[in-house]
Amino acid sequence: MESGKKSLEELTTAGVFHVPQYQRYYSWTEPEWDDLWTDLSTLPEGKQHYFGTVIIQETQRTVTAHRDGYGSDTEKDVNLLIDGQQRLTSLTLLVKSMTEALREIAPETEHEDQILEEVADMRQQFIEEDNVYFLKLLDEDDSEFLERIVDGRYQRDPERPSQRKLVDAKSFFDEKIAELRNRPDLEPLDVANQLNRIWETILDLELMVYVVEAGNPEKATLIFDSVNDRGRALSTFDKTKSFLMRMAYLAADDESEGQATIDSIRQAFGEMYDDHQKILDSPYVDDISDDAIQRYHFITFFDWTERQDHQTPTFLDLLKARIRSLREEDPEACLAYIREYTEGLEAGFDNLADVLSQTGDGDIANLVHRIHKLRHATKFYPILLKAWPDLDQAEQEDLLDVIETYIFRVYAIGNHPTYTGRSSLQTLARDTEQGSDAEAWINGIVDVMNNYQDDDQFTRTLSRSDLYTSVSSQDLRYLFYFYNEYRAREEKEEGSITLDEAMGEEYTVEHIWPQTVDEIPFEDTGSYPNLEQRYNAYKHRLGNLTLASKSWNSEWGNDDFETKRTEGYEESTLWVQKDIRDYEDWSIDNIQDREEILIQFVMEFWDAPSTRFGDIDEPENAISELSSRENTVLHALCDASSGGARRYIHRKACERADSSFENPDSNDERNEVGSILSRLARVGLADREKRTWYATDEARAAVSD
Repeated sequence: MESGKKSLEELTTAGVFHVPQYQRYYSWTEPEWDDLWTDLSTLPEGKQHYFGTVIIQETQRTVTAHRDGYGSDTEKDVNLLIDGQQRLTSLTLLVKSMTEALREIAPETEHEDQILEEVADMRQQFIEEDNVYFLKLLDEDDSEFLERIVDGRYQRDPERPSQRKLVDAKSFFDEKIAELRNRPDLEPLDVANQLNRIWETILDLELMVYVVEAGNPEKATLIFDSVNDRGRALSTFDKTKSFLMRMAYLAADDESEGQATIDSIRQAFGEMYDDHQKILDSPYVDDISDDAIQRYHFITFFDWTERQDHQTPTFLDLLKARIRSLREEDPEACLAYIREYTEGLEAGFDNLADVLSQTGDGDIANLVHRIHKLRHATKFYPILLKAWPDLDQAEQEDLLDVIETYIFRVYAIGNHPTYTGRSSLQTLARDTEQGSDAEAWINGIVDVMNNYQDDDQFTRTLSRSDLYTSVSSQDLRYLFYFYNEYRAREEKEEGSITLDEAMGEEYTVEHIWPQTVDEIPFEDTGSYPNLEQRYNAYKHRLGNLTLASKSWNSEWGNDDFETKRTEGYEESTLWVQKDIRDYEDWSIDNIQDREEILIQFVMEFWDAPSTRFGDIDEPENAISELSSRENTVLHALCDASSGGARRYIHRKACERADSSFENPDSNDERNEVGSILSRLARVGLADREKRTWYATDEARAAVSD
């Protein structure tokens, strides 16, 4: 087949189409299905619908169509479908829905044989002919899944998001055709004729087909990139892939080197598409785009200067500008940068997939579950995808633990706006060296957290008289769930509910003194103008709140304390309620007493790890606290009069006579130097501009003394 304008019917004569491994999985959803159905079902008769660009790459492979009975087997050419798989996959599912409906409709008309003959033609032309399928998806499991759908065979449950989308697409088209069949103004033959018109429209769809010969795969890359830079609705992630491949092709002097780089990019993006499927399958995320994950990596990789730089699609513009500049200055450096970026991006996808696949009963899985229950975990994805692979299991737990503490203190109980600390956390993800130890990351997170909810501020927040109205019910239930678990362990029992149950619809926050009462249970107004104001000042405090099931609360929630104590709390399975039985009555003193107990638990359970140099507020005061290796790095930094990258500072440290750094080629030593530089920066002894580290004036003055 030659390139040019073709109808879809002409395209089907080219052979069969296989989606290559480096393409994305099936990802269309209802908006795209609805657009497709509307376009096809409402096109005026005689009009042709432009269906966009299709890029195919010829191969030297064929598949054999085996015929039963008379006649010889035939060969079909195999083409790689570079662009168009989402549309052709959706059309395949639509045609399957149409053939099923027509089979059911045919006996209800006087044209059964004619309709069934048309059904056979539809299947042969667009689904399968002689056991050879028109379309083969990139993944063997997905391809078999699609074949089962179009064959009407037994269908197992979907195992991944792409398979669920295939099922959902088929169901969507089934429903649209069912709506057509249920119209009271249409007879069965009318429906059959309408479906036939849609089929004719499908065959007549106009395409711009680009055909790439088998021996020139890089040409497909160039065509794909140029076509999609003219308004095609591709994700930033897909545009990045095609741009990187095109620039690798243009930057390489040696054709084999360029092709090797293009192949590595294709393979890496294929792995990332697979990782994205794993991430979408995680119980912790409802939906996350590959654009978002790419942006998280960009935050850690690129020397951006302001928040707008790493927004979509600005970050791709900056990446393109950097690569184009390198290509003009040094093509070899450009290729190296493309490989570095691609490898780092692939590692970021893999690391985040590893974090989000942590499920079960392990400590890490428990912490991953907890930070997502608190609803602000994505702010820490840049840190996690950069730090994760360089930490052992204990360090990973420590990192997750401090992230959970930050979210609980700042966003949950502190009720700070969702953007609080965001830019500081993003800067931390950018500036902390790859390979840094857990201490560097934890200290950085704690430093940001203490700007908003240090121990004193956190204690004041927990002591607020309006805590119930200033903190969400879910976050208060989160607190009480862990206090209940703590009390159950003290009593050598198992907790009676799960975290998901405590934060679900069947549990609520109970007021021990009810929110509304007929009679206030004390007579002394204290320093308040009246009894009601004094009651209101204590009813929403932490000490007057507890966790209860909704069924419990509906039965006893508005009763007086004596009834709750002798009946309700006695019946409860929660220690956070059972403990209240020990109070003979309920008073302001008891509310304050219980509040102190709860705050003590919270401060111990969500304590802020002590940070290195945490009490130091002047750079010169940190000098005496430096370890021997930190001192060596500081002197090496000062020796670098014009500053230097981490590798250079490491080499200068190895050159010092008294240094315990011995091997300038050691990655472990270099990572430690990066961690030390980050610590020195936090106390004002080091500064960083892009990837270059500098000693501050205070550091040079201290070293010269």
